[in-house]
Amino acid sequence: MLNYRTVLSHKSFPKKWLLGLGIISVAAIANALFSLEHDWHLLSITTMMVGGTLLFTNVRKSFAAANEQPQVIDRSFLFKELEQIQTAIIKIANPIERESLDAQARQISSNLQKNHFRIVIFGTGSAGKTSVLNALMGRKLGKTGAEIGTTTNRQEYAYQGIDFSPVGINPIHSDRNLESKLKRQISLLDTSGTQEIGAMGQQRELESRQIARNADLMVFVTAGDLTNSEYRDLEDLTGLGKRVILVFNKTDLYLPSDREGILKKLKQRTAEFLAETDIVAVSAQPSPIKVRQYSSAHANSPTHISAHNEVAKEWWEELPPDVSALKERIESILSNEWEDLLISNTHQQIVSLWQAINGAIAQERRQDATTIINRYQFIAATTVFANPIPAIDLLAGAAINTQMLIDLAKTYDRPLNFKQAQQYAMTIAQQLLQLGCIEIATSAIASCFKVNAVTYAIGGSVQAVTAAYLTHIGGMSFVAYLEQPEIPSDLRKSPISLDKLQQICQRTFQAFQSDRFVMDFVTNISRRVAAN
Repeated sequence: MLNYRTVLSHKSFPKKWLLGLGIISVAAIANALFSLEHDWHLLSITTMMVGGTLLFTNVRKSFAAANEQPQVIDRSFLFKELEQIQTAIIKIANPIERESLDAQARQISSNLQKNHFRIVIFGTGSAGKTSVLNALMGRKLGKTGAEIGTTTNRQEYAYQGIDFSPVGINPIHSDRNLESKLKRQISLLDTSGTQEIGAMGQQRELESRQIARNADLMVFVTAGDLTNSEYRDLEDLTGLGKRVILVFNKTDLYLPSDREGILKKLKQRTAEFLAETDIVAVSAQPSPIKVRQYSSAHANSPTHISAHNEVAKEWWEELPPDVSALKERIESILSNEWEDLLISNTHQQIVSLWQAINGAIAQERRQDATTIINRYQFIAATTVFANPIPAIDLLAGAAINTQMLIDLAKTYDRPLNFKQAQQYAMTIAQQLLQLGCIEIATSAIASCFKVNAVTYAIGGSVQAVTAAYLTHIGGMSFVAYLEQPEIPSDLRKSPISLDKLQQICQRTFQAFQSDRFVMDFVTNISRRVAAN
């Protein structure tokens, strides 16, 4: 039963609830006063029922809104986003860019369907990234070396080095466990190092950073205490939400006390964005040790051998890599965080892809809009040049600008009818007039005619070029208005934001007021008018 005290104390209690309660109260009073009259009795009962129904409906809607949960990002949500992305990619006209973005979308979808989990090895040049990869894989795959730039491109390998039972799967059910494993893929990616010199090195570094940003899990390798550059990279990647394991490699080169000191410093410096359990020490490729074997005659007297300069048998023996701590940490993360990391990283990739798609669409729209504005500014110039009567100039200019705005709105998928376009054109013209743009533009353009040999002979076209210039300013102002994210998709049903248009017109006019731009504009329009 609904407690009216609880309802009245609810913070989202709307005024229309009070109206409903008022209706009920009035009906109750009417019922008491006219209970002897059958018609009034029925009327009061009906009123109470209607009021009660309205009240119940409003209460239910309010509590439903209060209990509404935020959008859950799961696989279903991601696949819906990918479907919308495919629809958006079709809008891109450039076939090369469209195919590239479509390939990225298909790859993201494929990785999500196949449970493809990517572990990226990242770090500075010669920190031992490839050695860590080889140790994890249990065999030598990539070239290692002391010089920076040994790994020159991305290398990807299927990783089978970790055996774990996914969360929720009983290990004794081997068939179910095997089926789950078959549905999961793990890749290890080795990248070229950072801080490489030269144009090619910088290009490879950019590619490595992009690969790291797309990683589901990143293994950040350092050979000692973090440099400032390494610290910035690590902080940047964790700031993007990347799951990172910091690996202190080449520990065999340090004394035990020094090794512990470096580990302690690493934990202190990264305490704000890394857990201590995500910092491990390894020796992926330990330096070989020298082994000596003495002859049996002097096996118990090495001093005697050294004193008499006798040659002993000796060799360098390779030591096995020690990456057990790293393997255990990776195994723990995969066993407990696989799904969350895969979903989170896929969502980040989709967000980045959306940005790329919107950027490509915006660039193409801007190019198309520029073409439209150039066409209409030339039409405005030739029309004014051919019609010396001011009244005709004004009518023609208004019609030209109105049609230009309709075409621009169509380019940006924001429908605009003729009447609304007239209102926008009039608003822009009024703003330019209030800003004194016409007088300023006419004066600037007239001065250009005096110093430009190409335009000096056609000094009478000042008015025509001014019309083209103002058409250009108005068109670019409207484009900037259309590119505002808060502008509704259907302009026919939305009011004109006068303040925003005024600000945009002012900024646009100031941006195109430089002497160089005006001079080039005058020359270009004058040549085209003269040619026609």
